[in-house]
This record gives sequence, structure tokens and C-alpha cells, in this order.
Amino acid sequence: MNINKIEKYDWYEDYIVHWRPTNMCNYDCSYCDPSNHHAIDKRKLPNVEDLIAAAKKIRDSVPADKSVLVYITGGEPFLIKDVHKWFNWMGENNIRVGIFTNGSLPLKIYDMSKESFKNINIKISFHPEFAEIDRVVDFVNMIKENNGKVEIRAMMAAGLFHKVDELEEKLLNTPIVRLPVFPLYNKTTQEVNPTYSSSRFLEGYKQKMDEGQLGYYTKDELDILENLEQDEPTYLNCTVNNDIKTNAVNFVTERTNKFKGWTCGIVNKKILIEANGNVKYGTCAATGIIGNIFKDDLNLFDKQYTTCQREVCTTLDEIMVTKFKV
Repeated sequence: MNINKIEKYDWYEDYIVHWRPTNMCNYDCSYCDPSNHHAIDKRKLPNVEDLIAAAKKIRDSVPADKSVLVYITGGEPFLIKDVHKWFNWMGENNIRVGIFTNGSLPLKIYDMSKESFKNINIKISFHPEFAEIDRVVDFVNMIKENNGKVEIRAMMAAGLFHKVDELEEKLLNTPIVRLPVFPLYNKTTQEVNPTYSSSRFLEGYKQKMDEGQLGYYTKDELDILENLEQDEPTYLNCTVNNDIKTNAVNFVTERTNKFKGWTCGIVNKKILIEANGNVKYGTCAATGIIGNIFKDDLNLFDKQYTTCQREVCTTLDEIMVTKFKV
């Protein structure tokens, strides 16, 4: 099918904020961008009061009748001291909160935030190179016991599909979405960073889709990915060509998430806040840095469209943002 337009008519929020409050992580996944998983230095973790003040700027910068979703990624956000205070402030001030975590920390760390679970949606990113399956299962049970909502996004790393299957066997009634990874690729040397290799200090590597040309996935693995049968989350439903229903997950699994040159409405839908406070439109950074949430007064979502410059759109909610071929 020739796709020339994507639209979502039932957005769950008016505006989306993708916030990376820290770029430190206890994982060092082979396919993760090196800028997102620095080694842990507790002295450089953000102060929760600064995060609350920045969240207030966002709430004050959009019309009172507009809804805002802040979903928090990293790095690993639960490394931040008293992070639950930030979650609670946003929940009390009409900001919906979602958190992406690798679910790997000791349960006593999560226990400090358990009172917040009822106010937030927790999405566990299962990274099979590092994840301890039983620890993830224990965390899922803790979330459910504290009236929280949880979903798992399992990264289908080459050679490790069996670990995702094992996780699924140990979890009951917990949604798992399987997603192919975009391995790090060096265009100059034509090398892929293989499974279990560090990516923390790589230079010249960018995430790239493997459709069989990179040699990251085997033919059998590609066949599995191309024939996945899974229930996609309904909140990721969208429409193509005005009237054909689909789901953002399908664009990733079918390798059709390529929109370079298209007109895109990311500048009127979503911002990215980096660990240093720099603000950009989308994880694609469509228009570059537009200011700093800790230092500047910002006018957000004041444009309609921009032009996609990325080879691949890798973030599910950004796939659904209004876009069309010109």
C-alpha cells in the first residue's frame, strides 16, 4: 500500500512531553544511543525541586483547558532521589504521567514511589542483554499490588528472542509488545555494534533499521519479526490515507516508518526535554534547540508544521503525529 498521510483522530492528550531527566543508566545496551546511558554519577543527578519548577513552567505555558501528558524516560528515572515528589506534583496539577523504566533496580527503590503508582502509567522496557527476568516479574507484581497500570515493551535484540518468550511465560495478564531494535551502525566502516557489545563510548554510530542488509538479524529472526501476531495497544491506533485503520506498532514491525521529506505536525504536538534542560520538538529534534526549560521562558507548540529530516521515525507516538507527503 502506498501511504501518503497519517492521522490520529483520538489523541489521548492535547500535548505530549517526552522528558529525559537523566541520561545515566545502569544498563549499557548494544543498540542504545550513547548519549542516553552515561555511567552513573550521583552528583550529577537532577534535584527534584528543579524538576517540579520546570514542570510548572510547562503547565503555565499551555492553555488551562488543554491536557498534557509527560512521559519520563532516560537513562533510568528511578535513580533520582525523591523522584516520587515530582510524580505526585504533576498528578496533582492536571498533568498525566507515564514512566519508562528498565525495572532493574532493587524493589526498595520502587517502594518509595509505590504511593504514586495509582497516578502514573508504568511502561517497563525489557532489554534482554541485561534484564533479570525474575526481578522484572517482582516489579510488575508490586505495581499491580499498588493499583498501578503496567505495560512491557520488549526489545527484540538479535540472538535473545528466547528471553522475551521466557518473560511472557512468567507473567499473566500483563501486556507485552515486542519491538525490533534499531542496531547502531557505522556508515563509514559498515559495521554493526553486535549484541552484548558496549555502546557507551561509540563514535560515528547511528541507529539504523535492519531489513536484512546489515546482518544484525538472522533470516529466521527477520521472518519472526515480519510475522509477529500480537495485540497492539489500542492507544497506538491511527489512520492512514484518511480512512484505513492501523497501529503505530505496525510501522515498526513492517519497516514502513520512513517519512523523510514529509510535512509533519510534531511542532504542534510534542516536545523533548533533555537531561541538561534543552527543549526540542520531538526526539527527532525537528527544529533544533528551542530553549532550556530550567533557564528560559518558552513559547511552546506555536507552529503548525515542519519537514521531516530523519531517515527513520523510531518513536511510536511520533509516528502517529499528523504527517503527509507534499
